[in-house]
Amino acid sequence: MPALPDEALVVRGGQNLPTNFAQGSGVQVETGGKFQGVSVNSSSAVTVQTLTAPNPQTGYPGILHTQIGVTTVGAVRAAGGDIVPAPTRTNPYHALLDGLTPEQASVLFQPPVKNPNKREK
Repeated sequence: MPALPDEALVVRGGQNLPTNFAQGSGVQVETGGKFQGVSVNSSSAVTVQTLTAPNPQTGYPGILHTQIGVTTVGAVRAAGGDIVPAPTRTNPYHALLDGLTPEQASVLFQPPVKNPNKREK
């Protein structure tokens, strides 16, 4: 799969505090405190609206959090990490964030913003 361009948006649900990254499902913390396998959504030439939306055709529920963090692939790379496309059967925008500490990742995804596909209850 081709690498994502630097201008591609990256979206992750939630408040994106350091503990949210460190305790994510499937996340592995490597030597030096850098992690591998943080789940995000990213794709070239796609909007935040699209990256967070449900897909009824595949059963993907979209990003369920009312808040999201948004950054770019270029910002992740400038901090020493990378975004690797990892599409799933239901989510073609799924990707993995690798090579940052939880603190570095948290800074990139701050401040949280409203998820355009979720209404506050």
